[in-house]
Amino acid sequence: MTEQTTVASSSGWIAGSALDRPGECRLRFHPAGADEGIRFVRSDLPGAPEVLCGPEQLRSMPRWTLLEQAGVAVHHTEHVLAALAFCGVDNARIELDSEGVPMTDSGRCATFHAALSRLGTRALGAPRRVYALAKPLFFLDRQRTTGEESAHPELRDGRYVLGVPADHFSVSYVFHWSHLEGLPIGVAEYDEAAPDAARHVLDARSYLVETETEKVRDLLGPVRETVLMLYPRCPMELGLEAARHKIVDFVGDLRILGRPVRGRFIAFRTGHRIHHELVGHLLRDKMLQLV
Repeated sequence: MTEQTTVASSSGWIAGSALDRPGECRLRFHPAGADEGIRFVRSDLPGAPEVLCGPEQLRSMPRWTLLEQAGVAVHHTEHVLAALAFCGVDNARIELDSEGVPMTDSGRCATFHAALSRLGTRALGAPRRVYALAKPLFFLDRQRTTGEESAHPELRDGRYVLGVPADHFSVSYVFHWSHLEGLPIGVAEYDEAAPDAARHVLDARSYLVETETEKVRDLLGPVRETVLMLYPRCPMELGLEAARHKIVDFVGDLRILGRPVRGRFIAFRTGHRIHHELVGHLLRDKMLQLV
């Protein structure tokens, strides 16, 4: 029997830039019991209300992930959820002193992963159950790059996820902005069965494409100066880094299912909105089997 895990002890505060206001915000990790899942605790609010990480709490956003329960929200959860997944943590309480998860080290996942690695994990004596992809998956987003919907989008311009059943989790990601020919195509892979599997994706920075900067100027403020900037002409290495960071986002967003997932996935040009829709599709169309 594979047992559920939690963090072995509580961490200190981890500080970073707040993405919804000037200044910093913080989080810290605490152990949780079996079957409690991942819970965000808003200790800045009276009564320290909790927000469970689960599909029912997901509120789809185009540029980040937001969870909400009983009117209490937590946003930008994807990187910390990815770190928990990479470290094999099934149950944990994440204490926040604001609504947002801090952005650390240019949007890298590495800071959260390092803190969890220092804490270590402990077994909880309860069986670990996971979601296994039960049948082949082809999930096609019907929204063009322009934002218009099409009944028959060209695959070159489309965004989609392929999946096949497998005995563990892996994902390949293709970064490709087909309407910006100067941006390189980037491809990255993560296979949880590989030794030190997460090492090459942890240091990938969050990124902005030059054409996006005006749209998010008010949202990101000074943070935009610290992330990876992709211009119409840039070296291949930056496209590869963007693909690695997209794997972090994909892993973190799938963790909203509430359990680890088994399956072999290929994600082509996807983002948070499509990941959120994929979570709903997997559950609604009974694509997952609890094992």
